[in-house]
Amino acid sequence: MTTSTGLAVPQVGGATTASLARQPIVGRSGALHGYELLFRGAWPANGVFDGDRATADVLVTAACDLGWEKLGGGLPLFLNVDSGLLMGDLITLAPTEHTVIEVVEQVEVTDELCARLVSLREAGYRIALDDFAPGSSAERLLPYAHVVKVDVLRTPAEQWPELVARLHEQDLVVLAEKVEDRATHDLAVAAGFDLFQGYWYARPADQPSLALSPRHSVCLRLLTALTEQDLDLGEVEELVSSDPVLAVRTLRMANSAASGAGRTISSVRQAIMLVGPSTLSGWVALMLVADEEAGDAMTSIEILVRARACQLVSTTRYADSGAEAFLAGLIYSMADISGTDPRQLLDNVGASAQIRDAVTVQAGDLGQVLREVDRHVSGFDLDAALDVQMAHLAAVVWGHELLTMA
Repeated sequence: MTTSTGLAVPQVGGATTASLARQPIVGRSGALHGYELLFRGAWPANGVFDGDRATADVLVTAACDLGWEKLGGGLPLFLNVDSGLLMGDLITLAPTEHTVIEVVEQVEVTDELCARLVSLREAGYRIALDDFAPGSSAERLLPYAHVVKVDVLRTPAEQWPELVARLHEQDLVVLAEKVEDRATHDLAVAAGFDLFQGYWYARPADQPSLALSPRHSVCLRLLTALTEQDLDLGEVEELVSSDPVLAVRTLRMANSAASGAGRTISSVRQAIMLVGPSTLSGWVALMLVADEEAGDAMTSIEILVRARACQLVSTTRYADSGAEAFLAGLIYSMADISGTDPRQLLDNVGASAQIRDAVTVQAGDLGQVLREVDRHVSGFDLDAALDVQMAHLAAVVWGHELLTMA
């Protein structure tokens, strides 16, 4: 499968449950230099770890759920990359200014790999070599690297000073990884290592991500719609709005695009336009690589039914506020059902002040709609206003139609 932007989707199989951890990387003085992003998920049933899928999961979680800036705080983020994504275009969705592409040791060293590293460097990425072993085929990659990571548990300590000196002669930054105690740290400092990583400094810290996943079928249909020569923005909006995780992730990406301009997000359509079809198609393709098909469809539909009911009530009462009501209902319901802090979701998507006030304190007309719909759908007010009851029924019908598309 390819998109019109040339983003190839590696064909990989088997599902995992993904999450993300980050481990600090420090300098010689102990100051924080950056983080390595690590995959945290269930081991595949077939016992074969898929590096491309793990990288895809990490990328999607980092960029679409949490935000690259929030994870790194402006510092470099080291991302393990296996051969499939390394040789394709999807890896270029990671921001060049914050990303260090870490070539894992399992990648076969070929002429094609060397050429690819040259192009990634030219695009602005920094390159790291993971688990570098002296005398291995990775020696050939040194001219294309910026950082070399040395596993100090596998490389004898008496070899460190000479190895570090040789790498420094090639203007490379040398990182000691798997430093687990003070004695190893002191030896690594004495040997001249520039950067350090391991349990002695900090264990990987899990980063919270959305508990739900987008439906595979909707991702496929959305990718198709985004790559049509005559883009139908209405169809794209309808598809994004038909899956709560896709909608929130699109809003998250739009918030990143809008933050520099000081803008806030008030609708899914606005978010789509800010992200752009080309960028959105790339991220949807990456979600397909991650193969996040394990989401609970019924839970997603329940969230969407509430959001749709809010949209219908608001449209009936206030004519032009349906888009804001859908977004407010989506965030409010997702936070309630998934147990996520609504303020975190509001921050992540850059929601407007009106939506924020409605979700957090049920303020204004929009807050009133949220409150009435929530009480009725939750069963606390079965005799709600007629427009609320009718909107709920219409939303349930719409939700069943969405299930038939799954």
